Amino acid sequence: MAVVKFRSKASAEIVMLQSHAEKLFAIMGLELSKQGVIPQDGLQGAIARLSAAILEEKMAQQSAPPLTEDEEAAQPKGMAAPVNLQQRAYPLLKMMQDALQKGADVHWGF
Repeated sequence: MAVVKFRSKASAEIVMLQSHAEKLFAIMGLELSKQGVIPQDGLQGAIARLSAAILEEKMAQQSAPPLTEDEEAAQPKGMAAPVNLQQRAYPLLKMMQDALQKGADVHWGF
């Protein structure tokens, strides 16, 4: 299982599983290659697309019908609970926001 390391002069390094990074990159309309960079002038669009997807997922969850007691009881709890998009994307989203604010790029590599 490969990992992707994200680096920026604006924040600390992030390590993410490749499969998770691929999903986030698809949402942002970017291609995840062996290494690359999201230049400062591309950050705003990437942030906007990822934020919109997070909001869309939140709205879908809020409009879903409530679970029955049996369905609720069957849901995984604690560490077994699924990770939602907002949780998965937060470190990279925060790095990109910090990089945009500080005029830095975001680099990645395997």
